[in-house]
Amino acid sequence: MKKLLVLTCSLLFIAGCSSNPHAIEPNPLPDFDAQYQVKRDWSRNAGKGIHKAYLHLAPAVTHRAVYAADLEGRVTAYSHERGRRQWRVNNDDRISGGLYAGYGVVMYGTREGDAVALSEEDGSELWRVRLSSEILAAPAANADAAVFKTLDGQVIALDIESGDELWRFDDPVPILVLRGAARPTIAGDRVYAGFANGKVVALDVRNGVPVWERRVAEPTGRSELERLVDLANNLIVEGGGVFAGSFQGRVAVLDQDNGRPYWGKDLSTYGMMASRLGVLFVADSTGHVSAIDQRTGNTLWKQDLLYGRGLTGVAVQDSQIVVGDSEGYLHWMDASSGHITARRRHHRKGFAAAPVAHEDVIYVLGRRGRLSAYSITPRN
Repeated sequence: MKKLLVLTCSLLFIAGCSSNPHAIEPNPLPDFDAQYQVKRDWSRNAGKGIHKAYLHLAPAVTHRAVYAADLEGRVTAYSHERGRRQWRVNNDDRISGGLYAGYGVVMYGTREGDAVALSEEDGSELWRVRLSSEILAAPAANADAAVFKTLDGQVIALDIESGDELWRFDDPVPILVLRGAARPTIAGDRVYAGFANGKVVALDVRNGVPVWERRVAEPTGRSELERLVDLANNLIVEGGGVFAGSFQGRVAVLDQDNGRPYWGKDLSTYGMMASRLGVLFVADSTGHVSAIDQRTGNTLWKQDLLYGRGLTGVAVQDSQIVVGDSEGYLHWMDASSGHITARRRHHRKGFAAAPVAHEDVIYVLGRRGRLSAYSITPRN
């Protein structure tokens, strides 16, 4: 508990907090020329959200529905078009990891270390397995396996139909870790996972045997806080590369087949990254948003007007990218230039996770449980 408390305070230092004398002073809301009209398609109460807990409970979106959860175990499915509730269950779980939906299941992890799978059709519980420790990352899956990552550095694959354990991989964790975890990613016959020691590992999805492992960032400094290089966001696997970002470390790309590094650049991030047409979009820990050429690592543009505003990770909506801030504003930027093009306030208490994009609609969950869908249209 002491370890997690130190970690939460460090993140408050980064994001800006009025009660912290060392907090970054956030920029005021910037002026801009609005180029898009933001429409709230629908909004629903999806439970109690995350309140003051430091959790990332991102909704999951499939062709079937939008799924959202709160920290008290409510999981709800909504239709895309009008946000009509399709089903809701309350398992009284202390949900701590974001949702995954697909292959007929909706899955999440809990503070007690339970990996839980529900039916995507009606929310009925399919299986429940107690793992080694708290689960802070959303799981991943393919047609055969559900992969969970625990706070103590284990990656566990379970049979997606029965929950039976298929294999597990264990990597030591440092004394101090971010209260968040990189979600595992499945691509082809491999599972890619990022760890708190700055390492990315590729595992055979069939048996968990390591194929390669590589450090993205090396710990430096005297204190445990200074040496923190946690990979606490998502990995992007595309175009033959594995793109990873670390806190107080680097953003880098590794060869998907053998882990050989192509490029890396100093940049601290713990939010979700996104990509579009060969460009990587990253919001760093001070509030700068950057577009990086995936092939060369060159910075194409950098938006600094949101400095200190405690940004969420990034999502892509058509030709725009969108981030949220700690005051509950969503900011849209042109993906080719970084110019701010639209803004809309979701809820003054901020967000439970980064926005999620699906078929040119953005879905966001507020800290108080407000789930909304937003679309954009160009202004005349």
